[in-house]
Amino acid sequence: MQKQFEGQNDIEDYFIEIEQVQSDVNFNNKMHQNVNPYDIKCPICLNVYLDPISCDSCMNHFCKRCHQQKQSMKCPLCNRQVETRKAFPLLRQLLSQLKIKCHHFEQGCREITDYDSYDKHVKQCDFSEEICGLMDGKLQCNVVKFKKDIQRHRIYECSYRQCECCHCHKLVIYTYQEFYQFSNFKLQTHELKCDEALTRCPKCHIQIKIKDQSSHLQICDQNIDNCTHCRGEYSLQQLLIHQNECPLRPICCVGCSQSFTLSVYYIHQTKCPKFPQICPNCNKKIIREQFQNHTFNDCLIYIKTSHEKDIQNLIKKQQMLEIELTKNDKIIKFSNRFKDPEIFLNLNKTVAFVKNIATKKRDRFVLFKNPISELRKQWKFKCKQVKSSWYAVGITELSTLHSLKRYQDIGHGSYLVSSNGTMYNNHKDDQNSKESDFSINTNDIIVINVDFEAGLLEIINTTQNLSLEIEADFEGKEFFGCACLRTAGDEIQIIQ
Repeated sequence: MQKQFEGQNDIEDYFIEIEQVQSDVNFNNKMHQNVNPYDIKCPICLNVYLDPISCDSCMNHFCKRCHQQKQSMKCPLCNRQVETRKAFPLLRQLLSQLKIKCHHFEQGCREITDYDSYDKHVKQCDFSEEICGLMDGKLQCNVVKFKKDIQRHRIYECSYRQCECCHCHKLVIYTYQEFYQFSNFKLQTHELKCDEALTRCPKCHIQIKIKDQSSHLQICDQNIDNCTHCRGEYSLQQLLIHQNECPLRPICCVGCSQSFTLSVYYIHQTKCPKFPQICPNCNKKIIREQFQNHTFNDCLIYIKTSHEKDIQNLIKKQQMLEIELTKNDKIIKFSNRFKDPEIFLNLNKTVAFVKNIATKKRDRFVLFKNPISELRKQWKFKCKQVKSSWYAVGITELSTLHSLKRYQDIGHGSYLVSSNGTMYNNHKDDQNSKESDFSINTNDIIVINVDFEAGLLEIINTTQNLSLEIEADFEGKEFFGCACLRTAGDEIQIIQ
């Protein structure tokens, strides 16, 4: 079996010396006590063949690595320009049955392996040497240890290993947008200055954290100092308050600029003729001795300013009232005045219905409280009960309530669509009393849009995904949103 050796560990290249080969070799089921070194020894490096190849010309064998190191296409033995090939099977078989002591035998490894397993063993051998390689910034640990000891060194011994601060228990510090790991070198310096480290207050000698030292000194009862004015003893926290209130603190009068102690100044400012006072009308600062000469004329600015403020407040109130009126104007309701007597409304005037005691079928109109306008040009109905095929929605003139109309003739004053899809148009004969594929059923949601500029009434059944456009003439006329309920039980609701 051919074995490819890489021949290098973390520190150095390895080779197999003749002395590493055990004397007893089993070859063709026979024990060979003495292996001829010339049969397994490379004639160039004089060690056991590693990944042997042969010359096509002279048939001699040598290590592949020895041939590569020569950096020439010529055979290192016959010096001819020839091709190389794999070693002869007999040599490969002989090598595969060698028993070899570990390359690190003198360091303490007692492993004896087959030739084919030797490369794998050397790379994993506990006695192979490795460089630690741990880094702290640009510095690297170059200590060399056996593989079996390298992990212990990196965890417990290496000066560049990651360490945990015994105070803040951190492994990593974030500084200037870079990460710095605590090495053993840095840890000693860090622990001396760590904010979580304990120290003693120089005044009361209790243990506190370094980060709390300055705040502790502010409240420490033993941190006593003298007032610079009365020389009284106070803690630092009390001293900051006392120095502003100390009766002996010097203060300069803002009027006459004379200096007084605080206790005298309180009395002086009530009598000082130069002390400024504020006029309650114009909010100006007036010297006390001139305050009596401060006439009403000097306060005209104040009066004008106050009137301007009142005017601005009134304007704001008017604007808010207009906004509220606009909001109320947008609310759509049915009218108690503009409806058939047999139609009843709920308290909110958003639901209209015909009671079961109603007389025969006939047109019963209920209109909105206000006519349609730019503020009321879109609304939504829920057809809660549709009992008749003449149940209709749309817009109409106020006159339809007071006189009977023939809807087969032009000029009846309405633009409607009924539940069976019949359209009614006040001025277009080709759209009046004409059937369409539009329909209205119980619980359908109907949206009505009025386009004044285009002269269109758009009716949409969102439940059945149906729509219908009716041409309308709005000029010089006032129309109301409406519903026509013909039969007892018919019911409709306005959805805001």
